Amino acid sequence: MSKLRLLCLLSLPLLATWAGAADDEARLRALDQKCEEARARRLAPIREEMARRCVAEGRYVANPEQDCRLEMSTYGDTFTGPRGAAIRGQFYDLPECVAAASAWKEWEASRPWKN
Repeated sequence: MSKLRLLCLLSLPLLATWAGAADDEARLRALDQKCEEARARRLAPIREEMARRCVAEGRYVANPEQDCRLEMSTYGDTFTGPRGAAIRGQFYDLPECVAAASAWKEWEASRPWKN
């Protein structure tokens, strides 16, 4: 058996693993997308109400509606705290987000060489 043929035979499982990993990552990213869509649906009415209150309070003079919507557009998102630590956003306890987080944990646990 030639060295090239042996190399090809030995590399097949590695290539199959890489192909499977790409599929897994695509599935996990789709779960993340579902989570973010569910969070956006839950946050939209809250942000709208806060923007409405902002306009009613008259916080901005030049373009109050646009400025208030811009200010409230990131309400509930993850942000960086004063010392650089991430402050977790709201509604990551939704079923879609819990499913995505557990899927990522399972995926990371299945890759012991990366831990």
